[in-house]
This record gives sequence, C-alpha cells and structure tokens, in this order.
Amino acid sequence: MPEILCGGLIAVDLIFEIGDFPAKGTKNRALSSRMLIGGGALNSASTIVGLGGQAVLAGVIGDDILGNFLRDEILRCGINDRLVYTKIGSVTSRSANLISPDGERTIINHRDDDLAKAEIEIPTEFLFDAALVDTRLPKAALQIVEAARRCGKSVVVDAEAPVADAIPVLKKASHVVFSQQGLADFAGEGGGALERAMHQLGGWCAVTRGSLPVLCHDGQNLFEVPVLPVAAVNTLGAGDVWHAAFTLSLANGQSEIEAVHWANAAASFTVTRPLYCEVLPTAADVSQILKDKKEKMRHIK
Repeated sequence: MPEILCGGLIAVDLIFEIGDFPAKGTKNRALSSRMLIGGGALNSASTIVGLGGQAVLAGVIGDDILGNFLRDEILRCGINDRLVYTKIGSVTSRSANLISPDGERTIINHRDDDLAKAEIEIPTEFLFDAALVDTRLPKAALQIVEAARRCGKSVVVDAEAPVADAIPVLKKASHVVFSQQGLADFAGEGGGALERAMHQLGGWCAVTRGSLPVLCHDGQNLFEVPVLPVAAVNTLGAGDVWHAAFTLSLANGQSEIEAVHWANAAASFTVTRPLYCEVLPTAADVSQILKDKKEKMRHIK
C-alpha cells in the first residue's frame, strides 16, 4: 500500500448549489449548502485514502475555528496529519464554491499570505513512495520536491495559476500536470502551449481540460488521452481527484499512460456524484469503469 506525501493548500469549502448564476447586487437563495474539507492537498489526500493508499498531509492552517474543524476532519478521513502545522495569528484558507445546474463550479478563495510563505519540516530521509504538491505553498512544495528527487521518487505538481512563484518547483518535479488556466499562465494562450511548457521544463507534462482529452507530452511526443463521456453533476474537486489517482498509479508502478487512464476514470466517477467529499472513488470503482470502457470498445470493434 503506497504512502503518498500530499503538500499544499488545506482549506474549508463552503458549497452553495444555485439554480442560476446571481446578478450583481442581488440576494439569492441557495438550493442547498454544505461546509466540507477542501484545498488541493487535502482533497488529494482523502482521495488517495479512498483508493486504498496511505496519505500524509503537509501544509499550514490557522489557529481558528475553521482550523479546528479541519483537524477533526483530516483524522476522520484516515489521513496522517503529522506535517500539518498551525500558524498562530493566521486565518485558515477558505473558499466559497458556487455550483450551477450544469455541474460547473465557480470559486472565490481567500488565503492568508503568511500561510503561503510557510516552510515545513520535511524528514531528512524521504520514506514516502511518491509526492504530490500544488503551487499554493511554493516554499513548502520546493522542500518536498527536492527531498523526493534526492531519493529518486516521483513528484507530481498540480500546476494551477498563478505559477510564477512555483517555477523552481515545476522545473525539479518528475511530472507536471497543468489545469488549462495554469498552462495559459505559464506558457501563454493558443496552440503549442504544452510543447512550450515541456521545452521550458524538460520533462513529462500534461494538461487536463475538463471534458476534452488530456493532452500529454512525454518529452518526445505530444498525444491525447480521451476522457470518459459522462453527465457531470458537480466538477468541484475533480482535478484534485485526477492528480491523486495519477500519483498513486505511478507509485504502484504503472506507466504514465496507464496512470492517465486510471486518473480519467477516477475523475469521471467523481463528477457524476453530487457530494464530492462524501462519495470518493474506490479502486474497485475505477477498475469497473475501465473494465466497462474496454467492453464497450470491444463491442464497437
């Protein structure tokens, strides 16, 4: 059972399901609302546990009521929190997430600048099987990447905009996976952006594009990996699930292309569930999705 170190943003998600996007200056009633765990690192860690792996979370929270809520939820999810630090005088990161009827999410996030500057005491001997970091805590992410690479372990970067402060992290990682917004921020808009990114980074990179195929570059070839066609209900956290499944697959010894297929299946499961953090994909769920896909392809042929 691989153990993955997940470093980066730890936050509280305030989720509001809405019937229509609100107009400026109006009051609107949500169809439903919830307070859940959030942030790329925490979402990914909970996904890894759900998929059968072990997760150690690394990041910083504030010394407030939201930080206390997160501590309890982290432990409830079966995540090891020994590298989660509480910064006195800072507020815990939080996001307002508006979920529209088509399943798309709009996020308004607040992150204390002091948390982004935080450093984490990473063990001298990197005993984890792989690492997954995001660009929200660039100093801590660089510590993790350097420690992992010294031991020859895979490190995946969830490259979300803005990426300027995290470029050293991207350059030292073994795998960089951009969101569309992150790729545009790093390499510009238009065709050829991923190739430009690869030439700057010199390693394996990809960009997830929602319902469009994942675009990958292995250093020599540019290729697409199709996603499964599903009716999305809620896309919140789908990218975090994707990165978690991809990293866990690499730690299990799968190739990059196999890991992308696995991650696509995990994300497709997630977007069809209305309550992301309450219904995470299991390894059995992902295997069944891939099996069903193979059967469909066989019948088509």
